[in-house]
Amino acid sequence: MKFFWKLFFSIILVTEFFVGISGYVLIYSSFKNAIEREIETAYQENDMLYFSLNQRITWSVEMSNITLMWGIPEEGTENYEEILTEAMSIQTTDSAITVSFSDAEGQVICGSRKKGFDAALVKKLGNQERGYEIRKIDDDYLIHCARYVKLLNQEYFIENYRDITEVFDNQEGYIQTFSMIMGLLFLVGGVVIFIISYWLVRPIHLLSQATRRLAEGDDMKPVQVNSRDEIGQLAEDFNRMAGRLSENMEALKDYARRQEMFVGNFDHELKTPLTSIIGYADMLRSKRMTEEQTVLLANQIVQEGKRLQVMSEKLMQLTVLKRRDFKLRRVSAKYFLTSVYDTVFPAMQADGIRFIGEIQDGKLNIEPDLMKTVCINLLDNARKAIDGKNGQVILSGKSIKGGYEISVSDNGCGIPEGELSKITEAFYMVDKARSRGRGGAGLGLAVCTAIMEVHRGKISFESVQDVGTCVRVDLVEVNRDDTDQR
Repeated sequence: MKFFWKLFFSIILVTEFFVGISGYVLIYSSFKNAIEREIETAYQENDMLYFSLNQRITWSVEMSNITLMWGIPEEGTENYEEILTEAMSIQTTDSAITVSFSDAEGQVICGSRKKGFDAALVKKLGNQERGYEIRKIDDDYLIHCARYVKLLNQEYFIENYRDITEVFDNQEGYIQTFSMIMGLLFLVGGVVIFIISYWLVRPIHLLSQATRRLAEGDDMKPVQVNSRDEIGQLAEDFNRMAGRLSENMEALKDYARRQEMFVGNFDHELKTPLTSIIGYADMLRSKRMTEEQTVLLANQIVQEGKRLQVMSEKLMQLTVLKRRDFKLRRVSAKYFLTSVYDTVFPAMQADGIRFIGEIQDGKLNIEPDLMKTVCINLLDNARKAIDGKNGQVILSGKSIKGGYEISVSDNGCGIPEGELSKITEAFYMVDKARSRGRGGAGLGLAVCTAIMEVHRGKISFESVQDVGTCVRVDLVEVNRDDTDQR
């Protein structure tokens, strides 16, 4: 069942339930109050009968010259029944009250009980008590009220009856009227609740449609919900999320395009040296050449082979660096960086680059082979960034608070500001032509980032285009209990 219908029927049922309960309580309370009023009226009529009867008996006795000491009759007792019968002919302002006079055993002395009533109520009552019962006789409802009295030194019960059929008829009329109101409420309220439910659910329906469009990859249009409630807030959050997703999707598409482009470049990186190697090898095999030509071709084959070797090593590093449990060693910073300097110096000298080392002593907690890869990659990138004369690369190391900082700076071409966030991606190259021309594939900084994760260190870049670049490597402080290793 859809949420709309759940909401619709829930409101209908809850409304009908509470209105029904409220109506029932109201009708029942009104009926109960009416019954209590009728009972109180019946008691009042019984009291009136008693007092009137007592006065009438006293008057009759006086008129008959009967000497009566209250509660002790002396003579004339045989006339008391006649006196009681005469006294019972009492009229109210509305109509005659039906009365019966019975003894303690429930036997009627004067008057007669209404049809359908018996002495059960009188037998239940004790001295100084009064009570009532309600019975349905044919189509009428009657209250039978009885009261204990002591007259002429005898115990009697005065019984009176009151018709309350109107109260029950009113209750039945109220129930019928209320049933009609409930039916009308169901019809009219159903239409109103349907409209309200549709109005409440419509924003959710719009959100659902937008979600399906988003899942299908269609262009995302903001959901228009003109409300300030929770659903309006949800729509705003959804629009914000959809906007972010659209941006991320565009970024992923752009990333996929760049990956596809770099995969093509990487394929070229493999094909070009293989083509050269095969061509040079075929020339050596199929043609007679001078010694100078042979050395030249052999040198070309070696250079291309070395290029393939470097490429394969870098790819291997990316695979191996998925591990994070390399054992770190404590080494001298000056010894380590000096070895890096000596390794890179010939290449710098060959390119005519001024290579400066500014190294302070300290202790490093590193995996030397991996960290050397980081330093050589950074220095190699600095070398490749320099074109022309007056090139300068500085390798420095110094102790800082909480660790040791290694930095590599150059006065090369620099990196555009928009490219700084992408340079650590595998296969990413800022200048594709320059990187291919200088033997790059865009893997170096991605490898460096992975190695720094192993060392729980941080690598940061500062660059100004056409001015130069500075890369800083921050390493955490070593444990002094470790053993020095050179």
